[in-house]
Amino acid sequence: MAETRPDQEYAPQPSIFERWAGRFLQQYNHRRATPRQARRRHELRGIERAFYGCVAWAVLAGIVSGGIIGGMEWYMRQGMLDGMEGMSLTEQLPYWTGFFAVAGVVSALEIAFLYWNALRGVAITSRLAGAPLHDSPLAELTLLGLSRAALEFPSPRHRIYGIDPYAYLSRWQLIAMSVMYRLKVGVTSFLLRIFLRRVLGRVALRGLLPLITGPLYAAWNAIITWRIMIKAREQALGPFAIEAMIGRLEQEPLSERAQRVALHTVGALIMANQDAHPNHVYLLSRLLDTFQHRQHAIDVDWPGQRFALSRLERSERFRVLELSIAATVLAGRCKGKRKRFLEELFEACNMAYPHEKVRTWRRQFMNGQSFGSASASSQP
Repeated sequence: MAETRPDQEYAPQPSIFERWAGRFLQQYNHRRATPRQARRRHELRGIERAFYGCVAWAVLAGIVSGGIIGGMEWYMRQGMLDGMEGMSLTEQLPYWTGFFAVAGVVSALEIAFLYWNALRGVAITSRLAGAPLHDSPLAELTLLGLSRAALEFPSPRHRIYGIDPYAYLSRWQLIAMSVMYRLKVGVTSFLLRIFLRRVLGRVALRGLLPLITGPLYAAWNAIITWRIMIKAREQALGPFAIEAMIGRLEQEPLSERAQRVALHTVGALIMANQDAHPNHVYLLSRLLDTFQHRQHAIDVDWPGQRFALSRLERSERFRVLELSIAATVLAGRCKGKRKRFLEELFEACNMAYPHEKVRTWRRQFMNGQSFGSASASSQP
């Protein structure tokens, strides 16, 4: 094991919400060891059912919540107050007070259900994916990552094994990211309601309010839940894929020079990705352990190590590039900053970027297979 615990590197002080969510997940998943075999077909089907079922329940919650809130406003405005025509702001105040009180209760119940729905979906996914959640620092790391995914918490804002994931961001950008992440649901809902009031400003259209708010709330719930379940699937399947890679590295060790290049490459990828993904923390911990690295902190020297990569022997250069592909797809689809980083790697080695291989490895990973396995079925 690396010099420091990986779960402490990722989240030194988990919040009370993370600890509560972790206990909830552990009740559904009692696994203590990483599986040795790829996920079987019935397990993959179960993961897909959990995925679509969780999204469907979120959609239903949005329809019910939006329908109740929109219908209540229409009924109070048209049925009880005759359209509020000629009423002063003071006379309207009791109406608005009552409306927002009831709408707040409905929204609170919806949010509570959505959290429960997400936690249950993440728990089922972790169990079917074989993610260990008990009795080891690596299992605690996986548990923390899944808990934060279910709660829609952002990644921690601190160094991971000496690597600053946000080194390329200024302080104001970090603050803006943090604020927008926390306010995205509230701000979007507020803007959505302002938009509805502008569009439905005419009395003739206000009767459509229950029919429009429900589907819009449902669509927003579906987007959020879809993102949560994708993150959960990545993090739950990460330990198996990483341990399979580590097993191959133990059977065919890299030279000390190639090991150093591999560590700096993963560190540079984390900085390029601008995020402390739990799978990357897990991978770094296992690489430090496997390479018997004397220090647990990595001072990334990317320009120098990128040059060293191009000077490795062909076989070792190829293996480091494959490790880079795997590390890239462990954190999501290969696009944006991750794709640009990977393209620069292959360009530095005077090699063509392997589009098909990257896509195939992403499919294999998301279907619970080791990287480079013979088959890869479709994913949701």
